[in-house]
Amino acid sequence: MAESLGPDGREVMRLLHPRAGNAMRVGITGAPGAGKSTLLAAIVRHLRARGLTVAIVSVDPTSPFTRGAVLGDRIRLVDHFLDDGVFIRSMASRGHLGGLAEATGDAVTILDAAGVDVVIVETVGAGQNE
Repeated sequence: MAESLGPDGREVMRLLHPRAGNAMRVGITGAPGAGKSTLLAAIVRHLRARGLTVAIVSVDPTSPFTRGAVLGDRIRLVDHFLDDGVFIRSMASRGHLGGLAEATGDAVTILDAAGVDVVIVETVGAGQNE
């Protein structure tokens, strides 16, 4: 939804904003190979052990063929794929600079408004899309 907002989507976001603001928002960034995914997996394990729900928005480089996300290293999150308390979403940077996708902020707001306890954004590795 966040990646294809039209006029109706903008209205939905306007209505969601008052419901957001309760989730802890965490950002993880760093150079490729720095350990972002390993750190992310450890944080998720820690939060889930305390009964918190977690949403992960992983921003990846854009495929030149499909314009979708070139899925990054998600193998470290394999323990959480079937966990109902963890939501994982990859999104393409689509050339947006700064390690985030244009729709990242809206995606975080949607997840926050949905009642997730912690929303974690993992950026594109620094330099991967710039």
